[in-house]
Amino acid sequence: ARDQLIGQAADPELSGRIRALLRAQPEIDSVESLFTMKLGLDSILVAARIDLVPGLDSERVEEVADRIKRSLAATFPAADQIFLDVTDGADGEARQSPAATGERGGA
Repeated sequence: ARDQLIGQAADPELSGRIRALLRAQPEIDSVESLFTMKLGLDSILVAARIDLVPGLDSERVEEVADRIKRSLAATFPAADQIFLDVTDGADGEARQSPAATGERGGA
């Protein structure tokens, strides 16, 4: 059936729940974009561009990114590929730490 096609976006309800979880994080200033894609019957890729509140140092950014990815993975077990493009909301500069990018559980 069409709702099981690999490569299509996850259903809008799931995407909305993922966006809500991201917006609920105190360190996230805004969710600039969210992309989801079905990779299989029980496998979803989640890619989000998020702006963090200003003033976080690189160590704190890495901790926050790790925590957010763990929270997404625990709440949405099918989300087994999670990528975050983290920027500082004040200057829009992308953070390229291993925790801010890459799959759940590592770089």
